[in-house]
Amino acid sequence: MTSHIGSLDANLLAPLQALLELQHVSRAAERIHVSQSAMSATLARLRRHFDDELLIRSDSAYSLTPLARSLLPLVNSAIQAVESAFDARAGFEPRSSDRRFTIVASDYAAGVVNPPLRALLAETAPDVGVHFHSIPGSPVLDRMALEYDLIIAPGEYGLRGDFRPLFRDEFVCLLDVNHPAAAEPEITIDQLSEIPHAAASFAPDLSTGADRLLDQLGVHRRVAVVSDEWLSLPWLIRDTSLVALLPRRIASWWSARGGFVLREVPGDDRGEFIENVYWHPSRRGDDGLAWLRNQMVDAIAESDGEPSRTYGDASADGRTLRDPRRAERAPHGVRPLDDPADRGVAAGRDV
Repeated sequence: MTSHIGSLDANLLAPLQALLELQHVSRAAERIHVSQSAMSATLARLRRHFDDELLIRSDSAYSLTPLARSLLPLVNSAIQAVESAFDARAGFEPRSSDRRFTIVASDYAAGVVNPPLRALLAETAPDVGVHFHSIPGSPVLDRMALEYDLIIAPGEYGLRGDFRPLFRDEFVCLLDVNHPAAAEPEITIDQLSEIPHAAASFAPDLSTGADRLLDQLGVHRRVAVVSDEWLSLPWLIRDTSLVALLPRRIASWWSARGGFVLREVPGDDRGEFIENVYWHPSRRGDDGLAWLRNQMVDAIAESDGEPSRTYGDASADGRTLRDPRRAERAPHGVRPLDDPADRGVAAGRDV
């Protein structure tokens, strides 16, 4: 077999990956810090090399040709192999690293993770940075997993890739302290049907865990105000006659600071859900990301006053991924992923 390695330019791998993943010339140029004209010239060179268009313009967007789709996993594997070859010597040293990690998360998930994580990193890796990015309204999650280091999201978002549970939460009711219902120690199903609600909605066809919980209770909700983030709901119900169903971590923070009262949802079901942290399978060999995931789990466990314990990552098909050189720690309240009892719940519930 004739080898063509000598005639290849390895510098084309990164722009090829960016073009195939992002399917956009200007965004690919931004990712690898070159001008749009330079990326256009690179695309022309790649087209000549493969004798294929690779990207086809359709209206205002590009789509991949069949050959380009077949190239994407090969390019990702090639880049992963190159990175592993160089990382094998250097490894990851948290105290001396100035790496900037990118995480896609809702404001709620970022608010849960960042304060305890920042406190822990100040001790273990003072120069390491974390850049949180919002989840877009219509996320293309497979592409996001390639573009960013980690994604924090509920399991029912349907993100393929490797994951691990990060933290649990459940829903409670939050009321202004002067709300008439706040004078009662409990809130009833009838009251939840009578009181107007402030609700969160993230996409037209995506119900939240709070929506489904109220449906299960038979609550015929009257929605007066809608927000696209959980964190804004306390502001919206302040000094009003509204009620909001919120994750307990948010409601507890606000009620502890005054001005609000927290009431349990009627019945035994609190709509418990799990937020997972996801990453693309091509990043399995990234020691820095494995370290960061451990830091996230440890930080939340310490903040909640709970111990953490080791376990393996999981792939999208539920297989446990173990690396004897790098054990990962489990968040409090979450069983190891090879525990049969957790097979169904590890993917989480949508919020």
